[in-house]
Amino acid sequence: MELDQDQKVETPEAAENGKDEMQLEEQTQDEDTTETETETETETEAEAEGADGTILERTESVKAKLVPQAEKQIQDEKTGIKEADRAIQEQTQDDETEAEGADGAILKRSESVKVKLIPQAEKQIQDEKTGIKEADRAIQELPANAELAGVKIQAWWRGTLVRRTLLLAILSAWTIQSWWKETKSRLQGRKLHDVMRCRLRNLNLKSISRRKRPNQRGGLCGSEDEQLWA
Repeated sequence: MELDQDQKVETPEAAENGKDEMQLEEQTQDEDTTETETETETETEAEAEGADGTILERTESVKAKLVPQAEKQIQDEKTGIKEADRAIQEQTQDDETEAEGADGAILKRSESVKVKLIPQAEKQIQDEKTGIKEADRAIQELPANAELAGVKIQAWWRGTLVRRTLLLAILSAWTIQSWWKETKSRLQGRKLHDVMRCRLRNLNLKSISRRKRPNQRGGLCGSEDEQLWA
């Protein structure tokens, strides 16, 4: 009976000791879980920092590769535009020289026409004078038919005046038409060169914009690939 009482007395103490041990084990388990969580958090932060560093390094490398390429393309396009402007200026100078040569040729042709036609007109005037003299002689020789002779002379003189005025009008019209044709062709050539120059500039600007846009798209695609890789 005494032994049973001693066991009954000791059992509550053992129960308390068991509870204390269980609490200590639970505390140690909690501490272990917190330590593992902190370790995993530090590892994830380190991995995130490393991934961010790699992403930054790759972006910097991509920028370092693409920026000089874009600068080279821009320089090449600028040189192309300068060469096109030089070619257009040379063409305009050639056109101006051609126009000056055309003007000189027109003047020479007009002078040559004058040189050719002036003696012809002088010959016609001399012939008319000789005709007048012959008419005067005929009038002197035929005094009875003086009225008819006067009428004929007047008609002949009017015809000669009309021929002379028509000849001068034809010559002036021919010179004006030749000059207008040359000036019209020259103006059309200048307009065509201006249109070609504007089109070349527009094409160069479009090519510049098109070349810039693919570079930007390439940079964006590279950043997206890096984000996916990260």
